[in-house]
Parts: sequence; structure tokens; C-alpha cells
Amino acid sequence: MKNIIKYMYLFTVIIGLFACNDDEQLTPSGEDLFPPQKQTELDKQLAEMYSDYNTVIEYRYIKNLLPKDWYYITPVSIDLVLPMATFLKEMWIGPLEAGSSKEFVETNFPRMIVLVGSPAREKDGSVVLGQAEGGTLIRFTEVNDYSETNRNWKQRQLETAFHEYAHILHQTFGMPNAFREVTPDSYTKNGWKAVTSSEALMRGMVSPYGTSNVSDDFAELFATYLSATDEELDYYFNQQPIEYVEDVDLNKGRALLLTKLNILIKFLDGIGVDIDKIREDLQTKLDNLDN
Repeated sequence: MKNIIKYMYLFTVIIGLFACNDDEQLTPSGEDLFPPQKQTELDKQLAEMYSDYNTVIEYRYIKNLLPKDWYYITPVSIDLVLPMATFLKEMWIGPLEAGSSKEFVETNFPRMIVLVGSPAREKDGSVVLGQAEGGTLIRFTEVNDYSETNRNWKQRQLETAFHEYAHILHQTFGMPNAFREVTPDSYTKNGWKAVTSSEALMRGMVSPYGTSNVSDDFAELFATYLSATDEELDYYFNQQPIEYVEDVDLNKGRALLLTKLNILIKFLDGIGVDIDKIREDLQTKLDNLDN
């Protein structure tokens, strides 16, 4: 009996060895799995432009880099890739460096930027303008609508850029506890899609999306403060004349929003970021678009 067991064990080991050999023969090498992409002249230009930030600009249609719940998307037109990369360098990175330092932005910048040509739509039909993942990757949509003179398009793209950059900041340096405590019971998660702009302001947020959670509240505030006009900022943060009953609640919301803004400014100052210098540089560049 012992001999039978011994032979069975030996037989099993031999089978196992053959199985390992078969696996080794069937498993392709790393180069077969991930063939190196050929560097085009465009790739070289992008690499040179963003080498200081250790950031890759990906414009090809790579399924693994796109969320599974994005529908009806198309790749970016090849002739718009370099203009978009230049626009982001001048209008996003430039102001960030003006309000901090080149070293700060180099250290705290996404490692990949993915460009998508069309808007991205979720299953319910809602449009996604941009998205970040863990502070390492940011996606921009609607790149095929790029225009040198379309300020609205550029402002939308910049709102996305600064919103997602705000996520990098709070993920890196931590969300201020004081910010969390201003309106802790006013967030709606997925219910934000049913919230109007006025209702959001009454809750102390600059947009319906800001009502979804505290991190997007933080990011929306950061992006709006930078990209909004002076008139829009006055509407959001300064008390307005009371003409209707709802104006009372709107002013209460403005007071909450101003509290959050002061917390945000103090937080940014503590990590070496001057939000007003970022805004000044950005608004000057946006104004030059109109001249």
C-alpha cells in the first residue's frame, strides 16, 4: 500500500512538472503582451513639452484607459492633440505655477492626461466633462470642439482641469477638517442630478455637482473661484438684495460658501499655494482671448 501511495505521489509530481513546462511554453513574453509603441514626431513633441512634469499625454483610443460606463465616445482628431496640450500647458499649468512654483506643480501633477474627442455620456444620458483617478490620471473630453476663439469651451475645459487638480491637492495634503464641518448633512451622493443651481447655493455649494460629496464640493469651489468672472463671484459669495422669499435662503447659503472659501484659502496658503495669484494669471489670459 505504501508503495502504491509512493508511486502515485511520484506520478503527481511528474504531471506537475510537465504542466509547468507547458505553461512556460504557452505564456508569451512581456514584449508579446505589451508591444512597445512607435514614437511618432507628435509623441516626441508631447514628451518634450511635459517631460518636467513626468506626464504622458495619451491621445490614442486605448480601452483600458477609459471608464466602462462611458458611452458614445470617439477619439481625438490627431491635428488637435498638440493645440490641446499647448492650451493646457499655458492656461492650466502656467497659472498654477504663478500661484505656487514650478517645483510644486512638477511634484503634484498627474502622471497621465488622456484626451477624448467627443463628450462622454453615461448610461442615463448625463455628460461627463472630465474625470480623475487617484490624482494620477485626468481625462478630458470634447477635445474635438477645440477652438482658438471659443471662450466658453476653454472655460469648461479649465473648470475640469482645476476641479481635477483640486482632487490631487486634497488627496495629497488631506481634506481640511474645518471644511468637512461646514455643511456635513447637505450632501446628496447621486441625488445631485436632481438639485438645481439655486438649491445648491442655498446649501452652500457653487453647483449641483458640489452637493454630491465633500471632495467634489471642495473641487467645485476651487475651480469656480479660479475660472468664474468677477460678476459670477459676486453672485456666489456676496450678500444680495432681498426681493423674494428665497433670497433669504440664498444669502444664508452665500454665508456658508464664504466660510468654505476662507477655509480653502487658508488650507492652500498652508501648502504654499496662493489661489488669488492663480486666478489673476488665469483671468488675464482669458481676457486676452477676447482682445
